[in-house]
Amino acid sequence: MEKLIKVGLIQFESLLADIEENKNKSFKLMDKTVKLGAQIICFPEMFNTGYNLDLLGNEIYNLAVTQNSEYIKEYCQYAKNNNVHIILPLTIKDERENIFNSALMIDNKGKIKGKYDKTHLFLHEKKYYQAGNNFTIFNIDNIKIGILICYDLGFPEAARYLTLKGADIIFVPSAWRIQDYDIWDLNTRQRALENNIFIVGVNRVGKEADLHLFGNSRIIDPNGEIMMEAPRDEETIIVKELDLSKISKYRNYYQYLKARRNDLYGDFK
Repeated sequence: MEKLIKVGLIQFESLLADIEENKNKSFKLMDKTVKLGAQIICFPEMFNTGYNLDLLGNEIYNLAVTQNSEYIKEYCQYAKNNNVHIILPLTIKDERENIFNSALMIDNKGKIKGKYDKTHLFLHEKKYYQAGNNFTIFNIDNIKIGILICYDLGFPEAARYLTLKGADIIFVPSAWRIQDYDIWDLNTRQRALENNIFIVGVNRVGKEADLHLFGNSRIIDPNGEIMMEAPRDEETIIVKELDLSKISKYRNYYQYLKARRNDLYGDFK
């Protein structure tokens, strides 16, 4: 039986430290994505601030927003008005003024279903951010969605955990640099293949001083094949319908999950 969903990837070029301008621009791009039929939209990592923490420094604390802020409520209202789900990756501040590299899951009724906080912090992120401690599955229209953020994708255990919890799709909002393009290609395809799952990688585009974020956002099918990808170094939108019945087809063939030797893996099950 077919189980279909149209995903929209917005390969975004951010204006560093200008959260209002990036918000205004994001609504215009969402309008285009919705018109293309997307049922769920995902932005890249830290799209509303830019990523280069060497440039942002402590200003990232001032740019952080709380989960119940008016800034977030505007996206919730947009989701409700346009009957679309939104994955919103940005810096979230808690009541203790700690900040997290997070992604909010907003449903098409305008409700925040929850958030995922990046669990594996990359290099300089550790200076500013608190690491998350939970992997979450979001049920959207009876489709189970997991979220990992950028560097998280390099840890097979994270994607496997979400898979074992029933995820059909893992979205990966990212700010991946050009020096690691080969790792982007390998990680997106390998995580999809070894779990026989859809991976939707949404990467930033643009340059922030010496940081070159190259784009090449992509959708990988459960066979590890690239279904669709965006060009490098160009702000763009891609929308693609996914047939989730492919998951069982490839799992029945490869049996990576069924053939696992839990008796040999110790505590990792």
